[in-house]
Amino acid sequence: MARPTKEEALRKETKATIIKALEAKGTSEKYLLDQVDEYMGYFDSLKVINAKLNKGFNINLSKEKRQVTKEMRSILDFLGLKPVEMNKDDAFEEL
Repeated sequence: MARPTKEEALRKETKATIIKALEAKGTSEKYLLDQVDEYMGYFDSLKVINAKLNKGFNINLSKEKRQVTKEMRSILDFLGLKPVEMNKDDAFEEL
């Protein structure tokens, strides 16, 4: 059996993290889990857009990227999930 690629592993980890956060809130309704699948669809689209943008700037792709990320944030907001606050000093240590 082939080992999953780094991108596949990141996708799986992202979905698992969102589901885990929902479960921690005591949320497991089918409709909300469907929203996670919708989020992951945007996640996949964003990967394609980023790959195309890496080949060369395109204003339409840039606009599409902003719209996709806006939709992703909206879904997370709808699910009641917020990004984890990072200590800014820690972020600079990693660089």
